Amino acid sequence: MRQPAHFRRARISLQTKLIAGLIVIVLAPLLVAAYFVGQLGDVTSNFARNEVRAMRGAVEHADQIYRQLIEARLVIESEVARRLADEPAIAHADPSIPLDPLLSRENALIGITVKASDEHVVASASRPRPEGPWVTHHIEQGLPGGGSLGLDFAEPDLQGTYYPELQEAMAKARQADDYRSAIPSGQKIAFLALLSGAVLIAIVIGVFASRRVTVRVAALLDATRSVSAGHLDARATLRGRDEMAELAVAFNTMLDDLESKRAQIEYLQRIGAWQDVARKLAHEIKNPLTPIQLAVQQTASSYKGDDARFKKQLQDTTEIVEEEIEGLRRLVDTFRTLGALPKVEAAPILLSDVLDDLLLDPQFTSTLKLHAPPSPVTIRADKLLLKRVLSNLAENGLHAARDAGAPQDVHITWSPSSDRVTIFIDDHGPGVPADSHDKIFEPYVTTKATGTGLGLAISKKIALEHDGDLTISPDRAPTGGARFILTLPLA
Repeated sequence: MRQPAHFRRARISLQTKLIAGLIVIVLAPLLVAAYFVGQLGDVTSNFARNEVRAMRGAVEHADQIYRQLIEARLVIESEVARRLADEPAIAHADPSIPLDPLLSRENALIGITVKASDEHVVASASRPRPEGPWVTHHIEQGLPGGGSLGLDFAEPDLQGTYYPELQEAMAKARQADDYRSAIPSGQKIAFLALLSGAVLIAIVIGVFASRRVTVRVAALLDATRSVSAGHLDARATLRGRDEMAELAVAFNTMLDDLESKRAQIEYLQRIGAWQDVARKLAHEIKNPLTPIQLAVQQTASSYKGDDARFKKQLQDTTEIVEEEIEGLRRLVDTFRTLGALPKVEAAPILLSDVLDDLLLDPQFTSTLKLHAPPSPVTIRADKLLLKRVLSNLAENGLHAARDAGAPQDVHITWSPSSDRVTIFIDDHGPGVPADSHDKIFEPYVTTKATGTGLGLAISKKIALEHDGDLTISPDRAPTGGARFILTLPLA
């Protein structure tokens, strides 16, 4: 068989496509995440630098103000020293000068010492230094009349307590301003390593997962190609309980149905051919039977001689010819039956009604045993033709039991399913040999000493034309004989 063009051309395998798709699915979010992480780092870094620059400006401005404050305080303290040195009592180093009022007047002043030109202390006063982080420093101011004025000032220890913090904040601001990356290189390397590991794991998983999928798809494809090549017995075997396994089961079921339908069509074609032959034979055989019978009868009756032996031979010959002609007439009637089967006219009917009508036949009144299900079963069938099938099967069962010397009764049991009813016809006969199961429904094949072998063939044809089937069970019936299985569609 020539392979289709879409099978011959080069193509990318499904496994490769699945692996590539899985890699893209894994890489896409990771790459996007890596890009946005970098962007986020840059935005964060820029924002931090802008904030640091603003803070650095404020810190530098505070440092400048702090320095100006210290310089201003030194100027003020020098001005206080000059102003006090100009006081007349202090300028002449008067020992009687009251110094306590001067201390009260100047808040930062905690100590005053007036010395003469010979460095002799003329007067002095002091008060306790405030508690806390305060520092003192001393200023010497010369007096106009000789000598000196010593002043002790107390002020908050800004330089020792707060200024180091200010200097540290300035150093950190400068360091942060020089920082250019929000994500350290080590973290970036770790992220790339994680990304590479994820891709590798995705590839490994993709290989195993795609192999599992593609192998199962390939099994279905091989089965499909085998069927297309004419091997209708090919089947796809997939283990598991996933969707692929269910697909394989559905595929095999479809092939089983296809094989069954093909066998049914072939059977109907053979029966159709036999019908044509039967019609022609019935016509060809029937016409000469009556002239032959009349000729023989006329020959026998026209003899007027006294030869008793010859007369006896004529009578025997006449009887033999008439008996054989009667057999040929029965055969012709069978041919006519096969060749003129009526068309199925299906309608909804109760299966029990058909079987009840069958019981009206005297030969079945006491020999037919019915086993009905709890609920009535409505089928779609031709009542007359279905009755003919059941009558033929029951009659065959009775004949088989009679020939075997077994109890002469036939058991009929039926059981409905989702869309069909299955009818079992069981007898007490010897059963059908296993090697005859495949050909027992062929025309003119029979296991009985007498019979034409058309009854089962006609019955199977009627069952198939009802969209059903007639088969024989490979196992013996519970009664010990043959079991025929008739399936019909529900209404």
